Amino acid sequence: MSHPGIGAMIHMLGGGSKEDPAKYYGRTIVAASLDKESERVRLEFSDGTKIAIWDDGQSCCESRYITCDDDFSKILDANLVAIETKSADDIEDEYGGSHEQVFIDLVTSKGTVTFTTHNEHNGYYGGFSLTITEESVKPWSA
Repeated sequence: MSHPGIGAMIHMLGGGSKEDPAKYYGRTIVAASLDKESERVRLEFSDGTKIAIWDDGQSCCESRYITCDDDFSKILDANLVAIETKSADDIEDEYGGSHEQVFIDLVTSKGTVTFTTHNEHNGYYGGFSLTITEESVKPWSA
């Protein structure tokens, strides 16, 4: 990872994500999706709890986004077992810019869905601030 940017550093200094992923382990997933508008992975559990997983490290001069090629429907009606992160090597372009990636595995009793969070920047705004937040929004589904 490149130098942490101000957004990532503030997130870390503030204690990181307010929600511990383990709080949701064992719960049954009834809806799962990647919301491209807000760049968040959303999960809804059978008890009505809704969470979003996202990167809260945005600073200036960078582009953050999430991608996923997996089918979220394969983890419906499955119990969440773990949320795991895996780092990848940074990709540097010819002008000194950097493309960082972190792979996030949603491990369930029916298999795993992997999504990737990306941060493209000029080399000075690196890092990730992965966050889980509980949401009380209008009903949404996969």
